[in-house]
Amino acid sequence: MLGVDLPIFAEKHGKIALSDPLNCVPRVTPLVIWSDDQYLPWSEEEREMLAESEEDRKLLERFPSGVHMRPEGGADSPILLILWTYDMDSVEPVFPITFDMNYPEIVLRGMSTVIPALRSYFHKIPRYTLDGGYYMKTRENRLLAGPLPVDGAYVCGAFSGYGIMASPAASELLAAHITGSALPHYAPAFSLSRYDDPAYQKLLDNWGASGQL
Repeated sequence: MLGVDLPIFAEKHGKIALSDPLNCVPRVTPLVIWSDDQYLPWSEEEREMLAESEEDRKLLERFPSGVHMRPEGGADSPILLILWTYDMDSVEPVFPITFDMNYPEIVLRGMSTVIPALRSYFHKIPRYTLDGGYYMKTRENRLLAGPLPVDGAYVCGAFSGYGIMASPAASELLAAHITGSALPHYAPAFSLSRYDDPAYQKLLDNWGASGQL
């Protein structure tokens, strides 16, 4: 609408709210994150069956790190939230959003690597709800907050998966830009103009992990 191209893209993120009737995960368990790549745990018979189909063979490949889980609700709640963005390709947002039909089983098996008790559900996955949406993010997963190259226009976005945590500070930074107040020393790091800086471009080429779950 303003004729400005923002360096952001959409990434699909899903989660399952899974019932845990066997109490495999104590309710006092904190957020648990598995930070290693892994192969999903399959029996030999399952591996042979999956290998027969080109479409299913991908389930035998190495999956990236990042599967994570936490209990949801109070002491009497049976719900676990399990999330895993194993497909990190940029996508064109469509609505309603759709997910891989194997997503619930993939995240359950991935989480069982760190919580083996969850393997009790391999042959009959308990009741679950699958939901999710899109993360809008920059290449380096650093938000945008500052002026646009159009007089009187500003941006505050690309919060990816950390908007609840970062939006108050980003809003304060944006307000300083709009009101002409003194800017903090880190303001250029979140400005759109950072991409015009050759030094920052060089930094991007060696950025490494973005920290996104």
